[in-house]
Amino acid sequence: MRKTKIIATLGPSSWEENVIRRLVEEGVDGFRFNFSHAQYDIFSKVAFLISSLEYSYRLPIIGDLQGPVVRLGDLEPLTVKRGEVIYFIYGEKGSSDAREVPIPNKLVFETIREGDEILLESGRLAFRVTSVKEGKIITEALVDGVIKSRKTLAIRGKDLPLSPLTEKDVYDIKFAVKNGFDAIALSFVKSGDDIQRLREILYDLDAEEMKIIAKIETKSAVENIDDIIEKADIILVARGDLAIYYRLEEIYRIQHYIVEKARSKGKPTIIATQLLESMVENPVPTRSEVVDVITAVKMGSDALLLAGETAAGKYPLEAVKWLVRIINEAEREENGFSDLEPENLSETIAKGVVVLSHIIGGKILAYSEKGSTARRLAKFRPTNGAYVFTSSVKTSRYMSLLRGIYPILVEGLDKTSPRLFDILLKYALDKDIVGIGDLVIFTAGRRKGTTDVIRVEKVKLHTDVEHYEHS
Repeated sequence: MRKTKIIATLGPSSWEENVIRRLVEEGVDGFRFNFSHAQYDIFSKVAFLISSLEYSYRLPIIGDLQGPVVRLGDLEPLTVKRGEVIYFIYGEKGSSDAREVPIPNKLVFETIREGDEILLESGRLAFRVTSVKEGKIITEALVDGVIKSRKTLAIRGKDLPLSPLTEKDVYDIKFAVKNGFDAIALSFVKSGDDIQRLREILYDLDAEEMKIIAKIETKSAVENIDDIIEKADIILVARGDLAIYYRLEEIYRIQHYIVEKARSKGKPTIIATQLLESMVENPVPTRSEVVDVITAVKMGSDALLLAGETAAGKYPLEAVKWLVRIINEAEREENGFSDLEPENLSETIAKGVVVLSHIIGGKILAYSEKGSTARRLAKFRPTNGAYVFTSSVKTSRYMSLLRGIYPILVEGLDKTSPRLFDILLKYALDKDIVGIGDLVIFTAGRRKGTTDVIRVEKVKLHTDVEHYEHS
């Protein structure tokens, strides 16, 4: 079974019910809504549709905040040629005829200096600053392209001193809570304080269970990665915006660094941006995209995120099919568990379960109330995955984002019951997850937030088990 999870962004190409169902059938494990392009009426209807599907218990919904981005003002599309002089002016309206591009944000003019590079659309267009005057920045175009209204703007290598959460973000958070979203992705995180501020907002909204995904896409975030990992629930490597702060040849190293840091702390990771971008227009990915996806899988990421490929592309289903094919090929050569070191007793027990499963070829059946046991098991990468039971829909959806974890929702489970394992085993037998003669390793946390039970059984009869070890 495929271990690496797939998240698909929903948009005009994919938010019809039949397409959503097909995406799940093809392998999608969760959905993302991009609030930079919020259409609230549609978002509400689609979120309700997902929550009403018969397998909704394993489909997390992620709301991706726009964050404090700087966008251009309004102007007619302006075609530019390399070497051409372009003027960036302060204001809401520009003039294509006068080659004047509007920026309605004073911070840009206060921060920019001669020699800086202005990047539009995460670097699709670049302009070198030759002179800065009052309310006007004179630049030279570095590439050919077309400047359009409301596109994002950044200054290479510089973090603008913008508030981490805008009024729009707060509105979108409330919308996500009201519509039953499972996670919020915080854009342009700079420090752990940004995560704490979002957590306080969620607390005030009685939404403490909502997971926080920290998008690592600024230089400050990379420099403060330890603090961010400590306070966030999930780490997302947003490679597109990282290219604003680092040379292209450095992105692999930065991606590997972030993933390794997060994995060492047992925090799941998501890789995003341009995984199969050519499939927005074409039904087959490029060779370099295939290699990129395989690299991300072998690097140890928990999930891969499709953006424009499924939201606005011509081939959303084909993109998912190809991603599944590539992941399966990347995982085919995996033959061992992770050698990461445990950081506490609960992680030591979780690693022991994974190692034991690998040695004896046993299947892991686990119970997780809030997802902590599942997260610990995922950290050590069970060879054959782990089937993790819960009676919480929210926990089940969270576990759907963890590599090698297969969530099973069973209502009314009681972790204190002495028959808990027998209940899980009977369910696993009924669903053909295990069979007669299989070795099964059971683990759970009897105390809140822990993983402190290991039990090994050999399945003897449908309603009987041969007891091997209990500790």
